[in-house]
Amino acid sequence: MNPTSNEQEFRRKLTMYLDSALSKEEEREFLAEIKNSPTYVAHLQHEQSFREFLRQKISRKSVSPALIESIKSKINLNSRNS
Repeated sequence: MNPTSNEQEFRRKLTMYLDSALSKEEEREFLAEIKNSPTYVAHLQHEQSFREFLRQKISRKSVSPALIESIKSKINLNSRNS
């Protein structure tokens, strides 16, 4: 079953909203559009909860400046040899 264009548009806007990629006006419009749809509000709440769970459970490992410089130098060498 393929999602309808409305569902696809909702998912696109939902992702952009959660990624803070919408302007303030677009955010207001998005929230106004979905406020009367319990299904869409539930999707929003579910995604927010899931992202919060990930933030709490996953930590980014620090890398040394030496490793960063080593990777940069290798990238530079590879781009010069191409």
